[in-house]
Amino acid sequence: MPYFAMKKTLICLLLSLFIVTAATSQTYIKFNALYWLAGITNVSVETKLGNHFTYNNDLIASPWKSVSGNPMMFAEFIPELRYYPNEAFRGFYAGAYATSHVFKMCKWNYWNTNYYQKGWGFGAGLNLGYEVPINDRWLLDVYASGGWQVSRYRGFLKSDGSQHLKLNNSGEWLPYRIGITFAYKLGTGKVNH
Repeated sequence: MPYFAMKKTLICLLLSLFIVTAATSQTYIKFNALYWLAGITNVSVETKLGNHFTYNNDLIASPWKSVSGNPMMFAEFIPELRYYPNEAFRGFYAGAYATSHVFKMCKWNYWNTNYYQKGWGFGAGLNLGYEVPINDRWLLDVYASGGWQVSRYRGFLKSDGSQHLKLNNSGEWLPYRIGITFAYKLGTGKVNH
């Protein structure tokens, strides 16, 4: 699938999922403060599925056309199922997630070269976190996760944008996400303290 067609399809899918989850009860809209400080747009929606389970959707997008002369644009969708031993939205949780992404960026090992990569990929991993209610509407979510990802991409020259590499694959095990997220409860009702 071409890069831009995949990006449009991904955005439409994400918006649909956000609308569906936001329409249910006991749903929070969340923003990762660390990503916003780095200038990376992000929003999450977490909704309760049962006493111990929630479903979380993350949408992350970097608008940076250039960081130190290197492209750094990407968009990523991360659906995640979370298990809370106590109760949903309280205390420790463990999650399993999948991810899909599109990108035009310079991989870390090409940072000081004349090359960048453009492509798409997917992955999966595990997340550990802790959620603490702040008041009736707000809660704090602190987490870290890691997993496996694979990407398919083509290489291009930074100097003139010409293609220098045919379709290539890359797979890595990575520490994947870290977050200090502030969540706001949508709809009516209170957070159980």
